[in-house]
Amino acid sequence: MENEYSKVKVNNEMDFCSVTDTNVKTTLEKAFMKARVSYFLRWEKPGMFSKMFGGSKPSIVFCINSAQLDVAEEVLKNLGDIEAEVKMLRTKSNNRIGF
Repeated sequence: MENEYSKVKVNNEMDFCSVTDTNVKTTLEKAFMKARVSYFLRWEKPGMFSKMFGGSKPSIVFCINSAQLDVAEEVLKNLGDIEAEVKMLRTKSNNRIGF
């Protein structure tokens, strides 16, 4: 007998995009919630070289389930006014739990 969880894929997170502006982050979060796109945020501190050259703002990476890629891209396309502020990544997420 097959249960409903047997078809669920796991470990399929991907880094969808990154932003540095908190207003853009909030706008994108609200749009994702409205479209029911599952996501989590990863904050990345700027590296040593970016601090030396004035890029000291942390970037906020939106990680999504790869099965929702089409929906997330449609959400971003509908928010055309912030699209210039978003850096697209679309890479496999390397979120690991470990010490």
